[in-house]
Amino acid sequence: MRPAWPHWDRTDLLRRLCGALDIAERVVVCLADDGYADEVDPSLNLRPEKVISETAVLLLAASTVNEQQVLQRIDNLARLLIPHARGPRIRMGLCYKPALALDYAQAHGCLRRIGYPDPGFDALLRATMQSQAFAVRERTPYRALEQHWVSELCGIEVPPSTSNAAMASMSALGRPLDLLGSSREDLYAFTHALMYLTDSHLSRKRLPRRRTDVLLEAEAALTSCLDDQDYDLAGEVLLAWPLIGARWSAVATFGFQTLAFVEDEAGFLPSAGTKLKHLDKLHGKQRSNCLLASAYHTIYVMGLLCAASLAPGRSPPKRLRGQSTLSSKAVDEFYASLNSLGGNQPHWSLAYTRLALPERCTLAGFLFSVALIRAVRAHDLAKVHELLHRAAAAKLANGPLWSQGAELLERAVAHATHYPRAMPVKEPFSGYHHNLKDL
Repeated sequence: MRPAWPHWDRTDLLRRLCGALDIAERVVVCLADDGYADEVDPSLNLRPEKVISETAVLLLAASTVNEQQVLQRIDNLARLLIPHARGPRIRMGLCYKPALALDYAQAHGCLRRIGYPDPGFDALLRATMQSQAFAVRERTPYRALEQHWVSELCGIEVPPSTSNAAMASMSALGRPLDLLGSSREDLYAFTHALMYLTDSHLSRKRLPRRRTDVLLEAEAALTSCLDDQDYDLAGEVLLAWPLIGARWSAVATFGFQTLAFVEDEAGFLPSAGTKLKHLDKLHGKQRSNCLLASAYHTIYVMGLLCAASLAPGRSPPKRLRGQSTLSSKAVDEFYASLNSLGGNQPHWSLAYTRLALPERCTLAGFLFSVALIRAVRAHDLAKVHELLHRAAAAKLANGPLWSQGAELLERAVAHATHYPRAMPVKEPFSGYHHNLKDL
C-alpha cells in the first residue's frame, strides 16, 4: 500500500484560524458600533451591518472545529457580537425595511445555529416576514440562494417561488464562467453561490453541474486572482476544494501555499483595499480603524478557508502533487520568460521559487495559464495564438480557459475578415482559423 500523502499541519491551520478570530474581536470592538468613515477616501467606508454579518459567518465556519482554543474564542467573540447582532440598529432595520429582514437577521441566524438563540428576536423576525413588503425585492440568483440559507439558519421555512436546485442552476455555478473577461462581481457570485449551497459543511446539496467542470473553472479563476494579488477573491475561490470535498489539485495547493506565505511575510493577509500610503498619513485610533476596515474581510476569508480545511479529509497537501509533460528545464525557461519584463513580480512568483524542482514542474499548466491571461489582457492576439499552440503541443491546453482562448481567436479572425482596419491581424495569427479545430 502506498503511504498517505502528507497533509498540511493541523496545528498551523488552527494557528491561522485563531489569529483570524483574535482580529475579529478587535473588529467588533472598534467597528461594530459605527463602522468606518474615511474623510479622504470614501471607497474605504464601511457600514456596521456588514461587519456584524461577516463576523457572524466567520463564527459559524469556525464552529465546525472542535478544538478548545477555537471554542473558547468563539464563545468570547459571540458574546461580544450578540449586543450588535440583535441590538437597536438591527431591530429598527427589521421594522423599517421588511424587504431586508433576512439581510438584517443573518448574524442572528449564525449565532442561533451555533448555540446562542434569542426567542424574542425570532418572534420579531417572523412578524416582519408576514409584512406585505417582505418579498418585494428582486434578487440575483446567488442572492436568492443567500436568502434561503439565512431562513434555514433562522429556522424559518419560506415557501420558495423557485427551488434551491433551480436557483443554483441559474446562478454562476450553473453556467460557465467567462474566465478571460469576468469582473470581480462575477467571481463573487460564483464563490458566494458555492458557499450558500454547501453551507460550510452543514448540509449537502447537489451542484448544478459536474464538480470537475466547477473545479476547472475555479482553478482558472484562482490563477487570475493570484497574478492580480487579489487575496480576498483567491481565498474565496480556494474554498471550492474543501467545501466540495474534492482532492486538492497542484494549482489549488500552490494557491493555499501562496496565501500562507504572504500571510506569514506580511503578518496578515492584505487586501487590495489596504493602501499603505494612505495609512501612513493617519495616526492613532484613526489609523488602526482604517487598517481594520480595509483588511478585515481578507483576514476573515483566510479564517474561513482554514476552518473549512480543518474538516476531516479536507486539508490541502503539504506538497504539490501531479505530473508534468514538460522537462524541468523547459518549465524553468518558461517561468523565466514570464518574468523577463522586470518590474515588481507577484507574490506567487516568490512562493514558486521556494518550491522543490519536482513541485515546480507540476505547475507548468499554471504558468501557461498566467501567460495566456496576461496576453489576453494586453490584447496581444499573436501571443495568444503562440501560447495556444505551445500549450496544445505540451498537452496543457485541456481546460475551459484554453477553449475560451481559442474561441476568442476565432471571433477575432471573423471580425478582422470583415473589418480589417478595426482589428488588424498579423502573421502568424492570420490564417489561424484554419487550424483552430485542431487544438
